[in-house]
Amino acid sequence: MSGYGQFCAVARALEVLGERWTLLVVRELLLGERHFNDIRRGLPRISRTMLSTRLKTLEKAGIVSREDGGYRLTEAGENLAPVVRELGGWAMHWDRRGLRPEHLDPDVLVWDIRRRTVTEHLPERRTIVELRFRGTEGGPYFLHIARPQVDLCTDDGGFEVALRVDADLEALTRYWLGETPWAPLLRSGAVTLTGPSTLRRAFPTWFSGYLLRATPATVPHRGRAPIAGQQLNTAVEDGG
Repeated sequence: MSGYGQFCAVARALEVLGERWTLLVVRELLLGERHFNDIRRGLPRISRTMLSTRLKTLEKAGIVSREDGGYRLTEAGENLAPVVRELGGWAMHWDRRGLRPEHLDPDVLVWDIRRRTVTEHLPERRTIVELRFRGTEGGPYFLHIARPQVDLCTDDGGFEVALRVDADLEALTRYWLGETPWAPLLRSGAVTLTGPSTLRRAFPTWFSGYLLRATPATVPHRGRAPIAGQQLNTAVEDGG
C-alpha cells in the first residue's frame, strides 16, 4: 500500500500492517498455525495468491520468517500479540453492529473449534464427531479425535461416528463467542446431539471456546472495556 507521508508511528505501523488480511494472517500465526494450507483454512475467503503476497510482505518487514517448510513469527511478530488482543477486545466491547449474517462462516467456526481443545478433557479412545449446520451449503464436518490430536476432515475416514451435532450456525457461533450459555441451546433445539449420553454431556467440555470470548464483565457500552483475551500471549508462548 502507498505510504501516508507521516512521521507518526501509527501511520508507519499501518503502512506495514494496514492492508486487508494482513493482521488476520498474523492472528493465525499467533494461534499456532505454521503451514500455508493451515493458515488458509483459518482464512477460507482469502485467495492463495493474496495469502502468498501477504506472507511475503510480512517476511520482508521482518515479522515472519520461513522455517522447516513453514512460517513462524519473529520477535517483532510475536510482539503484535497485545495489538491483536486489544483490537479483538475493542470489537467485543464497542462494535455496535454485533454479529451479523455476513460474519457467519461454518468453515471458520469449525476450524477454530478444532484448535481450541482442552486435551485433558478429550476422550481417551478414538472418537469421530460429525457436525452439520442447518441451512448452509458447507459440511458435513468431521472431527477425528485421537487424544491429544484433533483433525478436521471432510469424511469419517471409515470409522463409526460416535457423536452427531446438528446446529443452527448463528446460535453455535454466539455460544462460541461466549454470548450464549450451552444449556439454553439444547433446550431450544438450536443444537441437538445424537450419541451416547456420556459423550453428549462431555462434548462442550472438550473445547475452551473462542480466545476472546465474552465474559460477564464484557458488557458493551458500559464504561471502559476490560482487556479481553489475555490468553493470546500465552498462546504465543506455548506455540498455539
